Amino acid sequence: MNLPPIGFGCSPFRPGGRWVDLEAAVTTALAVGYRLLDTAELYGNERQVGRALDAPTSPPRRDVVVVGKAWRTSFRPDRLRAACEASLLRLGLAEFDLYLLHAPEAWRHVAPLGDVEELGRAELERRALPREADGRIASDDVAPSETWGAMVELAERGLATAIGVSNFSPTEIEQLGHPRPSCNEIEHHPLAMHADTVAWCRREGIALLGHSPLSTAGVLELPEVTSVARRIGRSPAQVLLRWCLQKGLTPLPSSGDERHLRENLEALRFTLDDAAMTAIDASSAGGRA
Repeated sequence: MNLPPIGFGCSPFRPGGRWVDLEAAVTTALAVGYRLLDTAELYGNERQVGRALDAPTSPPRRDVVVVGKAWRTSFRPDRLRAACEASLLRLGLAEFDLYLLHAPEAWRHVAPLGDVEELGRAELERRALPREADGRIASDDVAPSETWGAMVELAERGLATAIGVSNFSPTEIEQLGHPRPSCNEIEHHPLAMHADTVAWCRREGIALLGHSPLSTAGVLELPEVTSVARRIGRSPAQVLLRWCLQKGLTPLPSSGDERHLRENLEALRFTLDDAAMTAIDASSAGGRA
């Protein structure tokens, strides 16, 4: 896939259970040059993103790649199409450029998801996290291949230009059958490199998006990262985003601060030498491959 090099992550979830309003941040991100928005029905802010896309300072729709994600409670084929259409309606779009399954494993459907503006956070959480009587997450017995077949149908119906997955391992992707996903969005930073998944997706021609490149606790303070940043006169955030780019992923940082939004795009204006890449690689604590 031909994706913009850096995207903007629209997840409103922050450490400590905080939820942030990102409408102004998305509007600013588009105004300063971001051309990929990573959205999801789980985020509960699709109407906000839609208003940002329609802002006077925003670029034409054709210039922005909009990624959507179906949550685990929408994995039955009839629910999947309804979820996709509802997300597009909230965003004010005719189709997604890229539509993903948010994570492997189907969960029981309680009720359709929607915006926090409509449902409130408590109700959105109740619908998104279905529970058994004993508190365990309630799963659903939908075969991955059945859900994937419905995704293919969405693309055939013109609701998505391309389809893919998020947080899937190679084994989980193989369970989908064919065609292969166009893209896999995975957590990616030195504390969660998923090297085996990255290598496998590259061999299979599957593009990679990297979510949470800066948000994991401690990643910006890693000694190897801060040392490289001091040596080359860049911020730790810029170093991490550049490292992700040179690993072959499109990173998806998020910020409500215009200064940080502009700073993050500066990762496109320099390269890391082999010594810097090796040092950051060495800081990895590993991760699920």
